[in-house]
Amino acid sequence: MADTVSELPGGKLALSPVFGPGDELRSRAVALGDPTRYRIFEHLLKSAEPVSVSELTEFTRLNHTGIRHHLEILRRSGLIDEYREPPKGRGRPRLLYEASAEAKRGPTKAYERLSLLLIEAMTTQSSVRTIGRKEGVRLATELAPKYSDPVRVIHEAMIGWEFSVTLVNNRDFAAVVLNKCPLESAVNLAGKTVCGLHLGIIEGILSKLQGLELTDFEIHLPKVAACKIELRRHTESAE
Repeated sequence: MADTVSELPGGKLALSPVFGPGDELRSRAVALGDPTRYRIFEHLLKSAEPVSVSELTEFTRLNHTGIRHHLEILRRSGLIDEYREPPKGRGRPRLLYEASAEAKRGPTKAYERLSLLLIEAMTTQSSVRTIGRKEGVRLATELAPKYSDPVRVIHEAMIGWEFSVTLVNNRDFAAVVLNKCPLESAVNLAGKTVCGLHLGIIEGILSKLQGLELTDFEIHLPKVAACKIELRRHTESAE
């Protein structure tokens, strides 16, 4: 099923809410948005062996209660695993912690960028679309001097997000087709959030370019079809 960005009165664009709430994605953003938890997670990620609470209290200088609180949030978000060490004589075996298998695989560049932008949205209490626009302005400032054709700026920005991009470039219209979504798992969890962020990025880029207008942002679930950015030219522009 496809979702599209439609034009509303006053020239505003609306993204229809068709995806789920994405609780897992948000919980991970919350977990890593706290500096102390990020340090703990990074320490576990780099550690060759599982780590105990006592080791983490020494590392962070926090008490056991504080460490356990942070570990529980990281565990619930799926970023770390918890288990008891094998019994060694008397006494209760210690709880040990290590980064989860998924976390050890590490984020792709696209997931890392997504996480950072979602954290920024949460810490500044801004909408993801607003943060996307800000990121789009930054990308346009970086890329626009390199290309005389503004369509190529959109094209290169999406390549930077690790999409496999097909460019259809005509005299009056252009389309940037986003194949092989690099954020498929995130979109399946929270498509409205992820796609809303990308819409903001596109809007931010276009706000810094001349002669180009967004006419449609066609959104599909990754396994159904590619998403497509449709653009209209107002001036002749070619690279």
